[in-house]
Amino acid sequence: MNIKPLGKRDHRIDILRALALLSIFINHIPGNVLEPYTHKNFGLSDSAEAFVLLAGVASAFAYFPRFYAGAIALPLAKIAKRVVVLYVAHIASLMVGLGIFCFALQRWGMPILNTPLNIDTIYAEPTKAFIGIPLMTQQIGYHNILPLYVCLLVFLPVLMVVARFFGLGAMLATSVATYAAAHVFGLNMPAYPGNGGWFFNPFTWQLIFGVGFFTGVRVLRGETPVPFFRPLWWLALAYLIAACVYHRYNLYGSIPEVSWLPHNFQINEKPWVALPRLLHILSLAYVIGHSRLIMGWLGRLSPEGVLSRIGRNSLPVFWLGTALSVVGQVVLFADQPGPVEQIAFIAVGITAQAALAYFLDYLGKASKAKAAPKAVPEPTAAGKDAMAA
Repeated sequence: MNIKPLGKRDHRIDILRALALLSIFINHIPGNVLEPYTHKNFGLSDSAEAFVLLAGVASAFAYFPRFYAGAIALPLAKIAKRVVVLYVAHIASLMVGLGIFCFALQRWGMPILNTPLNIDTIYAEPTKAFIGIPLMTQQIGYHNILPLYVCLLVFLPVLMVVARFFGLGAMLATSVATYAAAHVFGLNMPAYPGNGGWFFNPFTWQLIFGVGFFTGVRVLRGETPVPFFRPLWWLALAYLIAACVYHRYNLYGSIPEVSWLPHNFQINEKPWVALPRLLHILSLAYVIGHSRLIMGWLGRLSPEGVLSRIGRNSLPVFWLGTALSVVGQVVLFADQPGPVEQIAFIAVGITAQAALAYFLDYLGKASKAKAAPKAVPEPTAAGKDAMAA
């Protein structure tokens, strides 16, 4: 395996991540006028799957080249640092979200205890909940994806070790085996103090992340992420069309389950990433990745454009978007704004996320310029004579 770091950042991945982030922001304000037009309404997967897949690709680019070259400690330290950042971001986001929801309950009577937000558990058993919150086993609605990323990064060194010492195929097999075991044995991270498991089951979602890591490493090897076969491309497109019809016409339950296949493989519940859902995100990635029209258009967009900047600063933008989406939910409940007002709020929210991305880019460039060594000016002719003397 010949691994070479990318010569420059692939801004197409940043743009795709930005589109996923903005879609997540819109979807996290349920009931708004734009929600029915996001891509989750036209298939079996949504922006979360796309973002996890892209996170796997980005992780391969960020950590694997040095790890493969033998500098193992540095990438592991960077992964550990990222885990800490994600954990702190999750706790902060959770507390801000709880604060906004609770303010809406006190001020306008928003029924947060009678909705599937899992906030009622905190009210019912606060002493247990405040054990579960730092353990990430007590999660609330719209604030449960960052714990998944923490687990994915904790699992990443395992994937890198297998890929380095046993090959990329063995790495993918390990990820598939973990996914299959989760379905067969019902594995999930436990919820506490509530019952059941995590909404984003790390044991199943890691396969999407692993597929992204697999394609990222292939790019680092100078290979096509996934080879193009025209019949497979058309088959993937046909599946996307069929899944769209299936979802739009609510045909769930019309196809009988296969008796010998575990139930979790076949249901379309988000924690389990069932086979139809997994196949949908993989088909979508294959069709888009091998579409000259789409990938060519993405390549022509500027690396300094707003979407590229949002994608480059995905974590802080996601954090802000999550807080603003909770505000949006409160606004929809308290004021019941019309379509124009809803679109205006979403536009302001997206503008705020873009402004944050621009500001962070500015800070990053200023920091690099300050850290860069200053060039020593060439001595003048008089100076040279003085030195010679």
